[in-house]
Amino acid sequence: MNADSERQLDNFLKEIAGIPGVRGALITTGDGALFAGDGVFNESIASDLARTVRRMVVASATVGAPLAELLINFGRARMMIMPLREEANLAILLERDNVTSTVRSVVKLQIASLKAVLRSASPDAAESGVHPQLSQSEPEDEVDRLMLGELGPVLRDVQSCFTGYIERIGKSQADAATMMREQMREWLLCCNPSPYTFPLLIDGLAQLLGDDLDRRTAFMTDVQQAMRRSKIWSGKSR
Repeated sequence: MNADSERQLDNFLKEIAGIPGVRGALITTGDGALFAGDGVFNESIASDLARTVRRMVVASATVGAPLAELLINFGRARMMIMPLREEANLAILLERDNVTSTVRSVVKLQIASLKAVLRSASPDAAESGVHPQLSQSEPEDEVDRLMLGELGPVLRDVQSCFTGYIERIGKSQADAATMMREQMREWLLCCNPSPYTFPLLIDGLAQLLGDDLDRRTAFMTDVQQAMRRSKIWSGKSR
């Protein structure tokens, strides 16, 4: 796995682990596991859990019942497992019953781009023939397809920025995920998403931050910096 893919997965895991009520998160890979969650996972525990999760997912697929999601109770805690592709699975340890719906909302917005990162990290996986029912999953809707496209990386940067501002006004990460997804749907309805129409999405997101002009201006400035860093915009300027 290259450094950029590992960085993106690490950022995703830290975002999930930062949700109140989540104790830790990890992604199993063919090379082992990436994890986040202070005091919950270490290299040994993550490796053992990764092997166990992979065996469970493979066993389920082998008997013709591939998992979409599995919840396992461990006393007062709960483990949520979501297969991503072949040997890659997402496992999240959370306080039992408290934050399941919140985590689902946050993951749903990220799942398509997460699979794209894993796919780019192992380009030969699609040809391996292993568990095709897991590797050939299609994006659920146009928003997911958009997150898989060329705008995906900068959209993830915008989402991270937007989430930070939403939390400052007292809303949750799940609220931010839902609001951005809805705004992206509006963007899809009104125009063809592209670098040229991107300002329409940003303006719509800024409107969701309330009437504080300074807050909205600061958000627009932060997002413009993300846009300037994007290879998409640098390519358009040549």
